[in-house]
Amino acid sequence: MIASDNLEIQNIKLCNKLLQVCLEKDIPCVAYQMPGESTITTFIQYQGAPRRLLSSNDLTRAKGFVIAPFDNNESFPSVLLEPDYIHTGNCEIDEIIESLQKYSPKQGKTTAINAIYQATLAEFTAQVEAIKKTISEGIINKVVLSRIRVDRCSEGVDLVPLFNSLCQSYPGAFVYLLRIPGVGCWMGASPEPLLLVEGNLAKTTSIAGTQVLWKNLLSEVVWKAKELDEQEIVTGYIENVLRTFGVTNFQKSGPYSYRAANLVHLKTEFTLEASLIKPLLGEFVDALQPTPSVGGLPKSEAKNLLLSVEKHNREYYSGFLGPVNIEDKTALFVNLRCMKVVKEGFALFGGAGITKGSVARREWDETTQKIMTLSTFVSSVKKK
Repeated sequence: MIASDNLEIQNIKLCNKLLQVCLEKDIPCVAYQMPGESTITTFIQYQGAPRRLLSSNDLTRAKGFVIAPFDNNESFPSVLLEPDYIHTGNCEIDEIIESLQKYSPKQGKTTAINAIYQATLAEFTAQVEAIKKTISEGIINKVVLSRIRVDRCSEGVDLVPLFNSLCQSYPGAFVYLLRIPGVGCWMGASPEPLLLVEGNLAKTTSIAGTQVLWKNLLSEVVWKAKELDEQEIVTGYIENVLRTFGVTNFQKSGPYSYRAANLVHLKTEFTLEASLIKPLLGEFVDALQPTPSVGGLPKSEAKNLLLSVEKHNREYYSGFLGPVNIEDKTALFVNLRCMKVVKEGFALFGGAGITKGSVARREWDETTQKIMTLSTFVSSVKKK
């Protein structure tokens, strides 16, 4: 046990050194910890630049780390970091550190920095009512409305120790820190797998419904009709996607209560043969995303409504990210419980599912709880 702990500490120290150099010199990089694992993996691209993915086929053939936005567009495209160096475990890093120290940033197109729009409670309430009106007209069933809150930091926060603490605090989540030109610097702890492929098996997940766990046991959580309806909508959607791709022989488990930090969700998991979707990986992900858990249903109508109602740009919040086709494994996660480093501090994102029975203040409180998950964490780390 002691030897194992020492190896983990050594892995963290080595990854920290790599990240510090990359962040200081603006080298494209990402470090991540998979759910249930303690090893941190670091991807670094110091030759060439991360490239835009223009089609579903690009994702199918991709090899590296992908981050995709909620709405793929010219300002916020899907981007693939194609690593020149991958560090995991306790490999020596002296030579790569020496190479990184010689790095000169590539001159390329820079993304304009737009002011982050923060909706007030009154604006959010008006948005909820506009969505409910559209639902009452029978056009859509559900829409996930989001908002942003900017936490201002009077002093700079060291991102690497913050990432380390996030890994320790959220072992059941996909925890990451990345900096990619044009994308920015993002950090998060996502509780929601979008697609996991390893060996002969693939898994996708339906997660919907949220409540604060408080001091209850997970077995004591009781779900109301609204949350059960949300879960049923997302689950039915995924089942339809699977059948569209000719996948009928899948295993389904759930729904069951699933804890993510101080919150609890309803979760259903689907397991299927990987060979059925590997040749069409990009198309399958396009069909899944954005799922009703982050967009709504019907998919296109809900997304278009959100793009017209929300005054902020979600950027990469509620898109997806993760390693793709690395050692015959793909692990894509929905980009939730995330924050972007901005000039003022951190921009934190949260969303809530709006249905015909939604009460605006309750939905506002739900987004607050989700935003507070990382906000409270950052504050606690700063005080140490």
